[in-house]
Amino acid sequence: MSGRLSIPEGVSGRVAVSIITFFGSVIVAILWLFFYAESFNVYQNLAVIVVVFLAFVAVMGATWASWGMKQGARWCDSA
Repeated sequence: MSGRLSIPEGVSGRVAVSIITFFGSVIVAILWLFFYAESFNVYQNLAVIVVVFLAFVAVMGATWASWGMKQGARWCDSA
């Protein structure tokens, strides 16, 4: 082992999507709470925030699942 860490293939795009999705979700939640939340009750606002969170989790799962399966297969082959 040379002591250098190598970045696995396909990570940079996924990291970019993760960062953009995270900040996009935070921006959507803030915009909702500041501009649209007044006309809805607490439960409806909570439901919107939960939907934003679930959408974030879904995008993260779809983004990283294929990479994780590929890395898992690589670990199984080397064992």
